[in-house]
Amino acid sequence: MRKDKNIMIRVSRETHTAFKKKAAEEGTTMSRIVRELVDQYLRGELQPTSGD
Repeated sequence: MRKDKNIMIRVSRETHTAFKKKAAEEGTTMSRIVRELVDQYLRGELQPTSGD
């Protein structure tokens, strides 16, 4: 599925490495997980925590 826009976020090197590894272990990609989280948020199924 081709997307039009990119979203850049900053995470620590450790978080990036762990996220990439876990996604691969589960047979998916970091992008797919983030897209699913955004979709959940837009449907009101995910509430952000306070702060950054």
